[in-house]
Amino acid sequence: MKKTTIVITLGLILIITLGISIRANGRSNRIPDITNEYYRQIENAYVLDVRQTLTKEGFSNAGVSMTKVVNDLGGFDYTLKVHHRRIDRMDESERETLSKLLTSADIGVDNSFVSVRYIEY
Repeated sequence: MKKTTIVITLGLILIITLGISIRANGRSNRIPDITNEYYRQIENAYVLDVRQTLTKEGFSNAGVSMTKVVNDLGGFDYTLKVHHRRIDRMDESERETLSKLLTSADIGVDNSFVSVRYIEY
């Protein structure tokens, strides 16, 4: 009788423990990741700023995209890709000047680096 009571009690404790852990794991998947949302907002603001700068410089309707990779320091290495027909005709020094203008605004993420790559048609 005592052995049966102990086995049933241990079984109930195991079932309750598993039930709680499964429910907790299911909820954690629904909690939004505030950190990723924070970075996404910064990145979107940066791309918008780049688009406005390009428009001011006469490159309206330029294609702009940005990708990121986590670097060794825990920051991000961003690659800003820009394409526009007028940029295709620029020489290297003009492109370098434009790159400095586009990367002068800080993206606001520690240990991060932004590089500009021009895509030709």
